[in-house]
Amino acid sequence: MDQKPIYRKFVETIKKEEFISFYLSCNPEVWFSKKELLRFKFPLNARSLAGRYLIKKTICNYIKEHEKIFEIEILNNDLGKPEVLLSKNIHKSFELAGVKNIYCSISHSRNIIAGMTIFCF
Repeated sequence: MDQKPIYRKFVETIKKEEFISFYLSCNPEVWFSKKELLRFKFPLNARSLAGRYLIKKTICNYIKEHEKIFEIEILNNDLGKPEVLLSKNIHKSFELAGVKNIYCSISHSRNIIAGMTIFCF
């Protein structure tokens, strides 16, 4: 008898130079909220923004709703850990998929950024 997993984990990586090129070629306000752009200023915090980009991309790929990227915000909690905040509209998509919580983590070295996204059921 197959059991449903209680979580699914995704890890994405990107090179810093690749993210900088992406950032300069896109409209940042499509990918990042005003709060994110104020808190994580480019280029000083490019690695923090890159981690958020990876997590948002993973979330949108999971629910297959890329046009809702602007409805996802990732800010740090009181302990400095990234926390996923969803609008009510996109939250419904996760309820339909059976996702109860989303956790994330961002890690980076000088040139490589990793974003880990965990969906809990």
